[in-house]
Amino acid sequence: MILRPGSYLLPTVLAVILHIFVVVLLAQSWFEHKEEARKVPRHVQAQIVDLTTLSAQRKEASEAKAKQKADQIRKAEEDKKRKADEKRKQEKAKKEAEKKKQLEKKKAEAEKKRKADEKRKKEAAKKKAEQDRLKKAAAEKKRKDAEKAAAEKKRKAEAAAKKQAEDKARNEALMQALQAEEAALQAEEQRAAAMSYEAYIVSQITRNWRRSPTARNGMVVEITVHFLPSGRVNDLYVSKSSGDARFDNDALRAIERVQVFEKLQEMDSVVFDRYFRKRVLRFRPEDLRN
Repeated sequence: MILRPGSYLLPTVLAVILHIFVVVLLAQSWFEHKEEARKVPRHVQAQIVDLTTLSAQRKEASEAKAKQKADQIRKAEEDKKRKADEKRKQEKAKKEAEKKKQLEKKKAEAEKKRKADEKRKKEAAKKKAEQDRLKKAAAEKKRKDAEKAAAEKKRKAEAAAKKQAEDKARNEALMQALQAEEAALQAEEQRAAAMSYEAYIVSQITRNWRRSPTARNGMVVEITVHFLPSGRVNDLYVSKSSGDARFDNDALRAIERVQVFEKLQEMDSVVFDRYFRKRVLRFRPEDLRN
């Protein structure tokens, strides 16, 4: 039979055994007393007995036995109490040991849980740090790729703009060169046309002018003439004298005699405005007919 902590079975059994032991002792004492009473000495020896002394001795013997039994009972009770105290102490110690064991177990479990939590937190932190690192690396790569793409785009745009600017400048330079060449050709054509019309004007004037006796070779008179698109003379004057007033006046009168230079009406308006709106004519005596 297994006795559970806190059970009253063991104390009960011990108490029953103790009472049986006391009963046995009492019964033995009682039977011994009766046997002593029944014993008849085989040899009777007459003696004078003091009944008071005998009664006192019997009483003393009875008290001694009672004291012995009481001591036995007391010792049994003390032993029972001692054993009960030891059992209680053992049970208390067992409970305390169990409680301590449970506390240590809880403490160990708490420590284990703390370590597990700490490990889990460290692993989570490590995982998060790795994720953050990867995320940061990805963001950095994306930023660098974007910067590289933007730089490449900018470089291409700048190259395209530079090429476009160079092409434009080259085209503009070519266009300007062509325009300049065309203008030069046009100017040359206009100058040639102006020279031909100037020859016409001079020939018309010299037809109406005779060389005066005072004219001498080497003399030059410059006459500024303002023409109208119709060929008529709007104004004229001597801008540089030859030094001979008669020669200068003869030049003015010769121009006035022509009145209208009809071919000027056929002239291009641009050529007319550029060369004949205001024209300086030079005359020398050697160019005139005698």
